[in-house]
Amino acid sequence: MKKKLTAIVAVLMALSLSACSPDKAKEEGKKIKKDLEEKVEDLKDDVSKYVDDETDLEALTGTSTSTSTSEELSGAFVSEPKEDFMAFTTSESAEDSTDEYYSPDIIFTISDLDGNTINENEFSKHKVTMINFWEPWCGPCVSEMPEIEKLYENYKDKGLYIIGVFSATDQLDDVKSVVKSAGTTYPIAIYDQAFDIYQTGYVPTTIFIDQNGHILPASNGYSEHAIVGANSYENWAELVESFLK
Repeated sequence: MKKKLTAIVAVLMALSLSACSPDKAKEEGKKIKKDLEEKVEDLKDDVSKYVDDETDLEALTGTSTSTSTSEELSGAFVSEPKEDFMAFTTSESAEDSTDEYYSPDIIFTISDLDGNTINENEFSKHKVTMINFWEPWCGPCVSEMPEIEKLYENYKDKGLYIIGVFSATDQLDDVKSVVKSAGTTYPIAIYDQAFDIYQTGYVPTTIFIDQNGHILPASNGYSEHAIVGANSYENWAELVESFLK
């Protein structure tokens, strides 16, 4: 029985020390050990009501302790919890899972004109995401928007998602006017500096991202992963279909 009670004491001490700083752990550990050891004898009678001498304490708790556990903890600092307590709960282990970790090329958070938040998690919801960088003062950008809207209407149910992004926040009235005139229904959002790496210095500039969050190799010669300039519906549709296959 004494050995079993010592195991209980060791577990209690470990829990007490896990949130302490090193110096405080030593001081508190000694005090806790002393206080608990004084109460061991008192606990015997109470514990014996629930655990008899033939009961395997380790089997009940699912834990295992060594004879030196209480001595080690009396002056030790528990700096790191065991791996089991740090693990995330998942439906299956990483080894059994066939899904790759989601690690998109762009990490961003933007807000559309209706105040809705859009971030990189949208990529995983769609087969292909098209991000069109435009400005309200750019003639080709504005002229192209009805073509992009038509593209969105025809391919959104097939896995295409489109985000229009602008940076001219001082021209919000013009932006809203263009969006209304073009009949745009895909989200129009304010630029985030996370997109800087994909800029070409020209608008419109358009990039495509796959469902894993990776930039697709779409280029018309100006940039490795971007298409510079406006396009017709037919040209955009041909490119989108190649990505959706």
